[in-house]
Amino acid sequence: MRLRALVRRLVLPPIAAGLAVSGLALPARADSLVGFPLLLLNITDTVTVIDGQAKTVKFDVYNLGGADAKNVVIGFADGPGAVPADLGFVPPAGCSATACTLDKLAAGERHSYSFTVQPDVASKTNLTSHFDVTTTVGGEEHDKVQLTVVRTTKKGVDLEVADIKDMSLNRGQSVDLPVAIKNTGNAETGPLGLVVAAQPGLEALLNYRNCEADEEFGGIVCVIDEPLAPGESATLSSATPAKLKVGVDTPGPADYFADVVAVGLTDKFVASFAKRNAGKSGADLELQKARSFAALNKGIEDDLEDGIEDDLNPADNVAEFIVKVGRSEADSKAIGGVFHGTAGDEVTVKVGTQNLGPTATVQLSTKWVGYVHVKLPTNVKLTEADEMCLPGTSPTKVDLSGKLDSRDWVCLVLDQLPKGGKSLFSFQAMIQEGSHDAGFVQVDGGVQDSKHKNDRAALTVDGGTGGEGGGLPITGPSALSMAGGGLVLLAAGVFAFRIARRRRIVTVVE
Repeated sequence: MRLRALVRRLVLPPIAAGLAVSGLALPARADSLVGFPLLLLNITDTVTVIDGQAKTVKFDVYNLGGADAKNVVIGFADGPGAVPADLGFVPPAGCSATACTLDKLAAGERHSYSFTVQPDVASKTNLTSHFDVTTTVGGEEHDKVQLTVVRTTKKGVDLEVADIKDMSLNRGQSVDLPVAIKNTGNAETGPLGLVVAAQPGLEALLNYRNCEADEEFGGIVCVIDEPLAPGESATLSSATPAKLKVGVDTPGPADYFADVVAVGLTDKFVASFAKRNAGKSGADLELQKARSFAALNKGIEDDLEDGIEDDLNPADNVAEFIVKVGRSEADSKAIGGVFHGTAGDEVTVKVGTQNLGPTATVQLSTKWVGYVHVKLPTNVKLTEADEMCLPGTSPTKVDLSGKLDSRDWVCLVLDQLPKGGKSLFSFQAMIQEGSHDAGFVQVDGGVQDSKHKNDRAALTVDGGTGGEGGGLPITGPSALSMAGGGLVLLAAGVFAFRIARRRRIVTVVE
């Protein structure tokens, strides 16, 4: 397997891929953008168990919604997806054989569990078994994953990385990560690869000779030439910690995801890595009894992609955790505009918001989404609105018909704006006869914005020569910035559902 392919799969927060889909699949809840709970299971769908051994399966339940979830049940034996009797299932601590219950899971929080399975080796029917893990809130199902348990008699490596608890850090603060690795398989690993990756705003500090940055997935890769025997555990040497730091200008309040991943490496990859880093000086990141790179073949051809040893259960090679960062100031300023022209002219304005800093705005989340409320002047006939805007006054109060005769429009700010950054939206309209009472542009900067005198700007009609107002480039939503947030797509998904409905309606009318 290729290192980057595996790391990209493991270090991306598991909720990222499901958020866009979850958001787009919520028509019944489209009346509320963030005012409801939404639970998601972060659990693997396949577990491989060595005959005669027990396997621990860890999983989390996330509340990605904007409201507390009450009467939460995580079920293991619902209907046809019940746990087979010959799987040796032992439920999580404090749970019954069929379910775990929580009185409340707060918005934005997660709860961790683990259970074990030890299939009966005398059984002929459990070579491959299935059961469902579900989560419900007040009896309503929120998520379900079918877990497949596979027995094997083959030898194999099975690395596990110990959990790292969520933490709160201030801007500029760093922490030593408690990295612990165990080989629960029945075969020795190759040399170990340790990866520390985090969202922008966090920085992995591993300035060691046997570590290198990989910009493709935004992490640090370290090669430790110290195989682990079956059942053997290891931690990092106290003299060479893996540090994680919050940037001095990292915006908040926000949750940032980080991951520690351990994999077994092939000799070919290790040799290639050593060749690339042969001229580096300084200390090595070490386990308690790490070996050096001295015995490696320096002449082997460089191959960045090839070099991961097979692992029976790669899902538990990663420890994912959240770093909570407190509030920073980001002053959102409204950008108004002028429809320049006389009656009969069709003109365009570009209005929106600018972040005056001193830090960037936080990424959109289920707790908050930035938006601009645009109120058009009177006696202008709108002919085209920006695709990121809908009739309405806020993201929770929109008109799904998408009609252009509304004076009120709400535009979603998907971009995380750096200091000085702008997000603009285009409106094209024909100026009509009569008086033109001024409209406005009102920005919602959320809890980061404590300066409200510049939150509103005028939107007017000037009877001068025709032309476009504003004159600034539109910085619409970036697909890359949306995906990079990963775990922040739910709110955008709900809004996107509304926009998708609007577009379908328009298409039918045409």
